[in-house]
Amino acid sequence: MRVGIIGIGNMGSNLAECLSSKNVELALYNRTRHKAEELGRRLGARVYDSPGELVENVDAAIAFVTDDHALKTISLETASKLERAGSTVFINASTVTPTASLEAMRILESRGIGYVEAPVFGSTDEARECRLISMLSVRHDLLDKATQVLKLYSSRIYYLGEPPKAMVVKLALNNIALAFPAILAESLMLLSSWDVELEWLRKVSAGTWIEPVLTRYWDRALGESSPRFTVNNAGKDYSCIGIALREKGLPSFISETLSSMYLLAGNSGLGRKDYPQIVKFYLELAMKKNVEETAK
Repeated sequence: MRVGIIGIGNMGSNLAECLSSKNVELALYNRTRHKAEELGRRLGARVYDSPGELVENVDAAIAFVTDDHALKTISLETASKLERAGSTVFINASTVTPTASLEAMRILESRGIGYVEAPVFGSTDEARECRLISMLSVRHDLLDKATQVLKLYSSRIYYLGEPPKAMVVKLALNNIALAFPAILAESLMLLSSWDVELEWLRKVSAGTWIEPVLTRYWDRALGESSPRFTVNNAGKDYSCIGIALREKGLPSFISETLSSMYLLAGNSGLGRKDYPQIVKFYLELAMKKNVEETAK
């Protein structure tokens, strides 16, 4: 099987590591070509100059791109430059709005390219170790081929029907998974601003359901951690959740607030940091306020 990856950021590059251990012919495309060339030399993968050229020469292309705009751009570039569609499938593993996923499907299917919506749950470790959880939405006639590809890197695959059902489930999962660091950030600001030692939160929560969640994030939030998922990506995902709700005429209070929390930290220099690092950002903000109040 010939498999291409479009976008070799944190997730795409680790997925390439996974696929290199499988019996596949690997191809790469990245807008910044030198990154793809460096990875390609190490993994023995061919690098293409355009997404359309890559799609034309593989059995399946897996896209990990940043946002709605990037997915639409890649889809348009692929559709406009592709000379023959053949039996290639385009697997969108990116997290975008449901509307953007449907738009990408329309663009690609207009040129005979099979569109597969397959966002993943898991991060860089899971991608590298071929154990992502994949949510799959696709036309039934493409289900077997899509499943064959997803089995290469997934520990579990859930078929939800046609797009954009998989993308909606992915956003719902991220809404829960990314919320805790923001809540922890506000809780530690509260403690710090009222001169309460942070450790009291861990001591009092010992033995409750809160303890394992605090343990999961505490060191990752207050120490240094390599980025499994960035602050900017978290802010973007909450923007997607808010858009998806508003498009249905529903309120999006929580997603808008959390998006603002992440994006403020991102715009203050933490954009490429691991997303729990917003805790440190807001705690430092509270400490700075404490110093200012003491100085008055």
